[in-house]
Amino acid sequence: MPSQKLKELVKISDWDFLGLSEKIISTYTKPGDKVILPYMSADNFVFELAINERQCLIYDNNPLVRINFEADFFYPSLAGIKTRLSEIKVVGDFPDCGVKKFLHPRTYNEAMAIRLFLDSEPKDAINLWIKYLSAEALRMPKTSKGELEELEYIDIKDFILKKYKISFSEVDPMRLLLLHKSAPEFLHDEKELDEILKGTKVKLAHYAPYRFNVREYFSKNLLKMWFHNISKEQLMSAFVEDETAWNLRCKKDFLSLHKRLGSGGMILVEKANEYAIEEFFKLAFFYGYENVRAFCSAKGMQAYLMKKLG
Repeated sequence: MPSQKLKELVKISDWDFLGLSEKIISTYTKPGDKVILPYMSADNFVFELAINERQCLIYDNNPLVRINFEADFFYPSLAGIKTRLSEIKVVGDFPDCGVKKFLHPRTYNEAMAIRLFLDSEPKDAINLWIKYLSAEALRMPKTSKGELEELEYIDIKDFILKKYKISFSEVDPMRLLLLHKSAPEFLHDEKELDEILKGTKVKLAHYAPYRFNVREYFSKNLLKMWFHNISKEQLMSAFVEDETAWNLRCKKDFLSLHKRLGSGGMILVEKANEYAIEEFFKLAFFYGYENVRAFCSAKGMQAYLMKKLG
């Protein structure tokens, strides 16, 4: 059984657990090295790669990853955001695209104007933030006895400026410079990954698979999904729901990393207690990997450092 070959978990504080990423990155890679991630459910590890000047290659096919994280690595000036927003004009009423009943008429027209503007403009840092924060402003209305409550007007442009001002003020200037220099690359699939690697092997990979209820998430975030033009089918295609498919994915994930990892390379596996990835570990031990370290945070997060031998 995989558990018999895994090291006993060493319990550490949540703060020390967060610090593991920086220690592992510094120990096993050097500036400029490429590090691969098939999944991204949080940004801590990727931020550490960026500020330590490693080239991070993320090939998670979940469309939410780009939506939730890509803008965090680029911080344009507040003046730039204001200027760009001033270019977006709301003229007249837009026809219903299927969500008009969930938004105040003025909010709907603003959202449509911003959406159409972004569709015709290049995806630069300013537009990334405008798109991200516009979607965050759109909240599904509450219901009472099956009926929608009165729809309130949301000034989307004002929401964007206020939220971005807070985000920008909380970022350290030195961190900004480092992030802009070594921002991660968000890829669509393994084909794009291989085009960048060009057959070279990596020294470090990060594996942190995740699951969630896609149907529930989509219904609660319908307006956000609409604004980003993501269908339920697109979202569901990035996930598996039954255990058989999950176990098969774990096996495929290992083989994908093994293929691109050099001899002596490391895979940092991070998982929550509720995620069973025995099939990943089984295959890793079958291929001769060694679990060199294992840690557990106070919140129950687990980290296993797997070394490729031979």
